Amino acid sequence: MARLAGWLVGYLAARAGWLSWFGAGYLVTASHRAHAGSSPERRGAERRANTYLLHAAAATAAMAVANSNGSSSTPTPPSPARRPFTGLVKELSTQLTLEPVPIRSTQSATATTRNLLRAVNPDRPFLPGQPRVRLDDDGQREADGDTKNELLEYLRKAHLTTELDDILPFMRYIFVQTPSFKHIMPLHHQKAHARDIIVVEKPGLHLVWYYDRIFIMPIPAYFYSTAFWVFLEQAEPTAYKAAVGFMRGYYYLIQYQVDFDKACAIGLIPVLPDGTNKHPTYEQFYDFIAPFCHVDDASVSRRYHYGELRLTRINRTYVLFKFRLAYFHIYPQWGSFLAHLLAPIITVFAVCSVVLNSMQVSLAALSSGPVQDAWPSLVSVSLYFPIAVIVLIAVVIVAALCGMFVKGIADLIWVNKTRKRKEAGDPDAGEKSHGVIW
Repeated sequence: MARLAGWLVGYLAARAGWLSWFGAGYLVTASHRAHAGSSPERRGAERRANTYLLHAAAATAAMAVANSNGSSSTPTPPSPARRPFTGLVKELSTQLTLEPVPIRSTQSATATTRNLLRAVNPDRPFLPGQPRVRLDDDGQREADGDTKNELLEYLRKAHLTTELDDILPFMRYIFVQTPSFKHIMPLHHQKAHARDIIVVEKPGLHLVWYYDRIFIMPIPAYFYSTAFWVFLEQAEPTAYKAAVGFMRGYYYLIQYQVDFDKACAIGLIPVLPDGTNKHPTYEQFYDFIAPFCHVDDASVSRRYHYGELRLTRINRTYVLFKFRLAYFHIYPQWGSFLAHLLAPIITVFAVCSVVLNSMQVSLAALSSGPVQDAWPSLVSVSLYFPIAVIVLIAVVIVAALCGMFVKGIADLIWVNKTRKRKEAGDPDAGEKSHGVIW
């Protein structure tokens, strides 16, 4: 039996390569034990073991050569290169067009030309999906290229995240991680974190979450048009970068058919402007949104360098660095605000009350007088148990503070490494699995 086991292990080891030397060694040992009393038998076993050692060496060398050749001929494919947004590949709307208009400057005799956004259908002279914003307004024809008109004012308000951009540099100082722009959970997965999806038309709340809810801004209908993107890039580059970053986030928000169906059901994806009041198919939508996938950070506004953001930490940053009560109040009432503010203070008072009561019990035990002789055990417990409670509370508080400090330092180190990788052009910087804290 030992001889058979030795042959089997040696043969399998020689064939496997990485266990070759172990198998051949075992073969030698087993053969010696099985035929210790017979010299010819032992010599035959040794010859067979040597043969398997040679086979093992050859198998190991062959595997090393194969691995070397494989690593050189089939390298790991690199991450797709990031690049600026170059325009839509699939246009879902042709309701808009560009009208070149000469603009004559009072400071120069040379006339320049800029594009105005116009509706193809004269009976619908407004921005698709927003009839309040007219496209036949003569304010777009102001001299010297002045862009203070109704259309651009609306686009700035609808897409710029100026307040959020201003505080993002300060968030690193309160141990806030800097997630990658890919750090966006698919729409269907939000429910796995017990979050309700709240549809808002406020760009500063897009992809901001607060405990059991996340705010998401729907895609505007005019984003379906190529003419709109060309116009926005020329007329308002800042809003253009914000819009590109907004759509890049949607590429990661809508990853599956179930995400697309849910987005259509709650109004995140607009209907096609062909009068049928139907949404595009998932295939059409993917062709439309695919060009935003590989857009680099330099082509989007600062807010969209990151994915989902936590409202509580944004509010905390506003308090510490902007000296305002909050970035956004979920419950805009003084009662709710004070209840949220006083909760940690009341917790501290409760802990202090327990400590003071424990000290009072200890002092009463020390001054028990004659009772001390009658109840020595009770007095000892009354004396030392409160002290143990005080020590336990102190240990818990110190452990909690140390844990928070260590976690904060670890987050800060990770943030700095992520920022350096981003500056070095790493497209996967900051990407990590979704967890409890991020």
